[in-house]
Amino acid sequence: MRSVLSSAVRGLVGAGILAGLLAGAPALAQEVKIGVLYPIKTMLGQQGRNGSEIAAEMINAGGGVLNGRPLKLVVYDDNYQPADAVAAARKLLSEDKVPVIVGAINTAVSLGVTQVAQQSGAMFLAAVTKAPQVTEYDRAFRFNPLVSTDGEVFNQYLKDKVKPQRMAVVVENGDYGRSIIASMKGSFGNAVVATELYEILKQTDFSTIAARVKASSPDVVCMAFSAPEQGGSLLRTLAEAGVNAKRCILPGSVTPALLQVAGPAAEGAFTLDIWAPTMNTETNRKFVAAYQARYKAMPGKVDFLGFESMWILGQAIRSAGTVTDAAKLAATLRDGTWDSPRGTVRFPGNQATSDKWVVLEVKDGKISAGD
Repeated sequence: MRSVLSSAVRGLVGAGILAGLLAGAPALAQEVKIGVLYPIKTMLGQQGRNGSEIAAEMINAGGGVLNGRPLKLVVYDDNYQPADAVAAARKLLSEDKVPVIVGAINTAVSLGVTQVAQQSGAMFLAAVTKAPQVTEYDRAFRFNPLVSTDGEVFNQYLKDKVKPQRMAVVVENGDYGRSIIASMKGSFGNAVVATELYEILKQTDFSTIAARVKASSPDVVCMAFSAPEQGGSLLRTLAEAGVNAKRCILPGSVTPALLQVAGPAAEGAFTLDIWAPTMNTETNRKFVAAYQARYKAMPGKVDFLGFESMWILGQAIRSAGTVTDAAKLAATLRDGTWDSPRGTVRFPGNQATSDKWVVLEVKDGKISAGD
């Protein structure tokens, strides 16, 4: 009888231990959900999502976060529309219960998402937008440099290396485009002989703009665009109109997607930027290799920003030891230094900063590091 009772007790104890282990297993493997918002029907939106997914896969392959919990991305399309973005952000926070939202490309969308995040006390990582108002909320962070920062660095490069005498500026009709015009006029004065605005995503015919640019006889045409579909069309139309000026493109827009649309019309276009796929860091090599293996193409700037924002978030969650305490997570991100494909990144004033800038030029149909 004693033997039978002992066996029964041992069985119960063993079953209890096993039950405890099984009960603990889901907690260890419970996914950490992160909200992702991009205009995913567009090329740039697809790139932002692609970069985010590569980062999440690499984080999960490296052990996940918070004692091995994997990241799970909950993705919605903001359609480049503030109303859609606000609705999606509210759904992410109230229904999907995500603690952090990552993404946003244009200003209006990013401001709407920032407002929703602030109302809920949630954290927002603005991956691509350059809107300065985002970081007025202490739990919102911006990864792309401000237009003013781009302008300061890029305009100095133009002055030192390009020395334009007659400059035409063609940008989208919005806060971003108008701020570029103001920056160019402030730096180059009367050398800016033409300024043109086009409607983002809506405009497909650039022939009138090209005719006016040609009539201004520029030696340099500087352009900025959020959508490579429009940028490629603009470059082709300028070439067809016989505009032979140098093609200066503001940081962030020289991408493989642009070359795909523009074709030979992109040849010789140049820019200055914070990242290039050829940057020689260990993380960049891993990112580029993983991206090429998955998508059979080189990543572009928005792919990189989608990756960087998610990659650094993973590091910050590990360091803070929490994803639900937004105040602690934000303070950890703001006060730390973080690994990125572009090197070491810091967040003074909630703005990602690094010391690296690189000249990019389109040569033989490829994006190459220039001088």
